[in-house]
Parts: sequence; C-alpha cells; structure tokens
Amino acid sequence: MIHSIKFNQGTHFIRPLTELLSAHLIDSYSTQSWPEQILYVPSHPNRIKERGFCQTQAITTQLAKNLRQHLGEQCPSLPKTNPLKKVKNTHAQHSLARKERLKSPQNSYLINGAIAEHVALFDDIMTTGSTIEHCVKLLLKAGAKRVDIWLIARTPDK
Repeated sequence: MIHSIKFNQGTHFIRPLTELLSAHLIDSYSTQSWPEQILYVPSHPNRIKERGFCQTQAITTQLAKNLRQHLGEQCPSLPKTNPLKKVKNTHAQHSLARKERLKSPQNSYLINGAIAEHVALFDDIMTTGSTIEHCVKLLLKAGAKRVDIWLIARTPDK
C-alpha cells in the first residue's frame, strides 16, 4: 500500500493506513501524555514535483484529522508549515545500498520554525533509521525535549 501511495498516486490507501495507525496510537498513549506537535519527514521539493505530492505530508494530515476526532483538544497540533525541511536532494533511499543510506541524510535537513518540547515525528517507512536519527538530532538541538517516532512500516533486516 505504501509503495502504491508513493509511486502510483494510490492516495486511496492513506485512509485505511491512518485508521490503523490512529487506533494503535490511541491505545499506546492511553497511559502517557500525547505529543504537543506532529511533524513529518518531508521530501525534497524536486521529489514532490515528480510525485505531485508529499506522501508523508498527506498521511500526516489525514492522521491528524483522525486523531482530532478521537482526542479533541488533546490532539497534537500539525503546523501549517512543517518546520522540518529537506534542503538537499538526495537519491531515493530505496535505490541505495545500506552503506549509502547510512550516509545519505547527513546535512539533508534543517529546522526552520518553532519546535514543541514533546514532538511526534512521522515517517512512512524506516529502513536503516539514519534519516529518523538525523531528524531527531535536529529536533532536539532546536529545543525538543522528547521526540516520539511514528511509522507505518519498517523494512526487515536482511
């Protein structure tokens, strides 16, 4: 489903995936505090032009709508403009070998905007974790005290 969303304009798969993730998150946060803010790992503007949209933004927007229905005021805010920006147009992660993936995200992202103390960072798929790790370091440096990672899938180790 994620492959279809990313590469075949399969946006009709966003709703069922976010319904599942929403249910899981509501269950997971039943005994802890919700993040104040939801951010997503963005694509580079050139990649967005190629695809016609940013899949992580589209998924996060639907996810926030789902959570708002269940949580009301408790729902983490989704900024109108994502403060996390991808500034370096790197090769698509799925096209790189593991060693290259680990090096790829370095200096590819920056923060330009306000960051809450407790942030949820969404990405669709985690492969090596290097992009997430780099983004988390940036968020912590920008003032976040806690960053929760929200994913739909993780690629299996070979």
